[in-house]
Amino acid sequence: MSKHLVRALAIAVALGAAACAPTITSQTIIVAGVGPVEIEQIEVEVVDVAPAARTVAVRQGRFVWDVRVPEAFGDLQNIRAGDRLAIHRAEGVILGARRAKKGARPGIVYTDVTGSPSFQNLPDKYVVRSLTLTARFESFDPASGVVSFVGPIGPRRLTVVDPAIRDDLRRIRRGDMIDLTFAEAVYIQKY
Repeated sequence: MSKHLVRALAIAVALGAAACAPTITSQTIIVAGVGPVEIEQIEVEVVDVAPAARTVAVRQGRFVWDVRVPEAFGDLQNIRAGDRLAIHRAEGVILGARRAKKGARPGIVYTDVTGSPSFQNLPDKYVVRSLTLTARFESFDPASGVVSFVGPIGPRRLTVVDPAIRDDLRRIRRGDMIDLTFAEAVYIQKY
């Protein structure tokens, strides 16, 4: 499998996997600003590939979602419906939170590869990047720093460490659509 294909798969699937209920493995890494983080393993099946639109539809259980893949990660010609992938990912810190544009729907968009926050003890095969997740805001607990939301494939909770982002989240109301940008490290295997 070419290096570009691996990156394209990593971006296409891992972003969509960001909102999944994963199976947690025993490997732990250190994330700056967060501390020890378990590496999740998520298994998905490719449902459809639209190279011209740069989208890949993936499925885990009853959830199916589309992932838009940037051109920087190569073409999608070698990805086929029915391919099974194991996604290993570690979630980093939230880099930004804001209200989404009017009429926004839940979705995931990968952005450029990011160098921060740093992931320590990360195996070489992982790619570090940032992504923006559009989701329906549920709540924010200022005491614990936990934000709750419903993304493309279900409910999630993340810890927010940045004081400026915490302030932004205090102004958002339940039911508002939000864009959360965060870092992640991901590795994808085809099996």
